[in-house]
Order: sequence, then structure tokens, then C-alpha cells
Amino acid sequence: MAEATQRLEAAVERLTRAAASRPAAPAGGEGDSTPPGVDPAAVAALAARLDETIARLRGVLGEEG
Repeated sequence: MAEATQRLEAAVERLTRAAASRPAAPAGGEGDSTPPGVDPAAVAALAARLDETIARLRGVLGEEG
């Protein structure tokens, strides 16, 4: 369990560093808020995988989501 938690924390840290190194999205404007170079489908798929992983981890730990 500790190894799984460490791996998840490391993945989140890598995502944090990657997000911090991306150029800032242009401010203002309505309409499409997706920054250039971002694949909305890939982001949605990653979010779904992270949600599943967190749900499984909570289940193993006996926590409610």
C-alpha cells in the first residue's frame, strides 16, 4: 500500500511540475478556453484514469469517496 501511495504521489508531483512549466494561457476572451497544444480528449482520459485510481485507493484504505 505504501508503495502505491508513493507512486501516486510521485505521479501527481510530475504532473504539477509539467503544468508549472507550461506557458500561461492567454487571459481574457470568451469562447474556447483550451490552451493551444492541449488535447481535450487526452486530458479527459487522464482525469478519468486518475479518478479510477483514487477510487481504488480509497476502497483499499476503506475511505468513502
